[in-house]
Amino acid sequence: MAPDNNSHATTFSFTREALEARLRSLVAWLKQTPLFCTQRRAIITLLLGIPLFLCLGSWLLGLIRVSDVARLSELKGLVHTRHDEETQWEPAHLNQMLGRKHWVRTGTDSGATLLFFDVSTVDLEEETEVSIAQISKRRGGNGVDVVLKVWLGETAVRAVRFLDPSSSFRVDTPTASTVVRGARFNVQVADDGSTQIDLETGSAEVEVNGQVVELAMGQRITLEPDGLYEVEQVFEPDAQPVIDKVNAALAAPGDEFRLELTENEVNQFLAAMSEDPDFALHDTQIWFVDGEARVATLVVDPIRFDLSAALDAQVEDGEIKPQMKAMAAGVILPVPVSLLSPALDQVLSQQEAYLTQAYDLIQFSDVQFKDENIVVVGQK
Repeated sequence: MAPDNNSHATTFSFTREALEARLRSLVAWLKQTPLFCTQRRAIITLLLGIPLFLCLGSWLLGLIRVSDVARLSELKGLVHTRHDEETQWEPAHLNQMLGRKHWVRTGTDSGATLLFFDVSTVDLEEETEVSIAQISKRRGGNGVDVVLKVWLGETAVRAVRFLDPSSSFRVDTPTASTVVRGARFNVQVADDGSTQIDLETGSAEVEVNGQVVELAMGQRITLEPDGLYEVEQVFEPDAQPVIDKVNAALAAPGDEFRLELTENEVNQFLAAMSEDPDFALHDTQIWFVDGEARVATLVVDPIRFDLSAALDAQVEDGEIKPQMKAMAAGVILPVPVSLLSPALDQVLSQQEAYLTQAYDLIQFSDVQFKDENIVVVGQK
């Protein structure tokens, strides 16, 4: 399929016969796939994947715009900042802009939140000290880099994945260096430099004394000052909380369907779903911010490419319609458009069966993204 050279978007159209043939083959495939063998799981797939699946119909060549400074978006108690070239700590103020070589320190019963690129956050707990070693966009490219050093205390990192495969969010401690493309993890550093890292979502690479340790969702690594470390599995990705919530919403008295899911529940479900060998999407992650969703995934069949988008959603005639704010697609290795367009075509067609099944059961009336949650309302 040739792209439209007069537009920034690549759109896809299907003949009726071709679409019906696709749907027939997909229905047969779905019946054999455990993750999608029931109508209720089809609804789950729709609700969790709709921002990603529907936006595939319009592929925009562009980037989500970012700023190369961080902002103190929340303050509690005693919080101070300083620059590397200064020795005096100064009281921090809300919405203060911080760049490379800035430090932040929290006191007892205090806390702060650093906001990077408008969506990624680092929450500082009490008696925590961090410094920004790097925050930059690469000239002439799509790469984005953040390096944060946690010297003491506890931080919770929510790093939204960027499109460019070379982009990274790195957190250093006195004993380790943790690199992610997109992940949610907690970092604790004791007085002696020993470190504990808990990975809640996504994947991470932890470098210890020149050795790289790969962490998966639910794993914890504990590092001692002498370089010794231990990895343990704290939890396995679990789809059951989402399934239980959908079942409860369907079984609730009355005709109203109301479902509220947290960001962590959604990403655990998607991680469990990705374990199916027949599923074409991997490392799929969704973030909910006020009035907007950010989604990213790696498509692995028939070729490998990254897809990310920022959007909100409206409901029209019982169906959820995404309102695209920004979108980007790219490949890890150069691939001709003649191959990339059919790949997007195939991924889009795989999702149409899910949408059809879900809309047969629920007429949606509202969808909201707020405070790291998605809330969906409709009529059964």
